[in-house]
Amino acid sequence: MSVLPLFVVQYWRSFDDLERFARNNDDPHLEPWRRFNRKVGKSGDVGIWHETYRVKATDIETIYGNMPPSGLGAASAMVPVRRGKDSAAAPIGVTDEDKPALPAY
Repeated sequence: MSVLPLFVVQYWRSFDDLERFARNNDDPHLEPWRRFNRKVGKSGDVGIWHETYRVKATDIETIYGNMPPSGLGAASAMVPVRRGKDSAAAPIGVTDEDKPALPAY
């Protein structure tokens, strides 16, 4: 039997938004999720790995070059990179010195 892993990443505006979604009795996802849990239960047929991370928005860097926003950029607001903040470390405040690995384009 071959196992096909499925990997899903979700980005939420806040933990409160995630919590509201998970507990909203009027949302269409909740009843299918309950049915799934009742059917699969502890059978071992399906494994679920769930992690939740709360990350300060000031500690996130996402850069897009010649492509539309996706991931965090699609889930939140986009801010143009200021010149002089071209490295990964400078925009999120790890260092004041901006030494990008490659020149900006």
